[in-house]
Amino acid sequence: MSRIIRFVALVSLLSPGVPLLMAVDCRPCQGVKVPPEPRNDAGGVPYCGKVTDVTRTSITVQYADEKPKCFAASDALAAGKCPKEPRPIPGRQQPYFVQPSMMYRLTDVVVGDWVDICYSSVDGVITCDHICIKKRPGGLVPPLPEEAEALRMRRPLAPGVPLKNPHIAYHEWTNAYWDLEDRDIAYPEKFGRDRRFPVAPLPREVKPQP
Repeated sequence: MSRIIRFVALVSLLSPGVPLLMAVDCRPCQGVKVPPEPRNDAGGVPYCGKVTDVTRTSITVQYADEKPKCFAASDALAAGKCPKEPRPIPGRQQPYFVQPSMMYRLTDVVVGDWVDICYSSVDGVITCDHICIKKRPGGLVPPLPEEAEALRMRRPLAPGVPLKNPHIAYHEWTNAYWDLEDRDIAYPEKFGRDRRFPVAPLPREVKPQP
């Protein structure tokens, strides 16, 4: 994940007033050192990598070549719920902001998924609170829970003003991105002005005939 992407992620977590982006960043976190565990109580702490194990009460994520790290699942995740609410942090009046794309259920995750997670550290207890599925190698990223996707819905600027583009679900953005990156498949026509296409190869040099 680039420094710019990490900055946007942190701003989104820390600033409830930041508007949601309709397009999504689907790139995995690579080449950036994951922040160390906080020394004090904190919430919304980012981590990312490949899922190496997932149970009803935990998720294990491996960042790059580091040792896989096991996180206990929050009560909401362990119960199979959509984790919409931020975890209350002692001594912190304003909670961190939860992006809708971070509201996957633990039951949506499978081993091999590339994920971003947000975890909390309270009284030394580390807990995974929120999960975003960034890629499912060899498969398709599943839809967000309906209540999470509803939070991403575009709203008209005024009554009767039509939207320029239809709503594109998070998983549609993500799967279209990887279809283009991995298979040179253009975004579907429904993406409108946000549609992207494979980059055409450079023309070959024409050598003069002897």
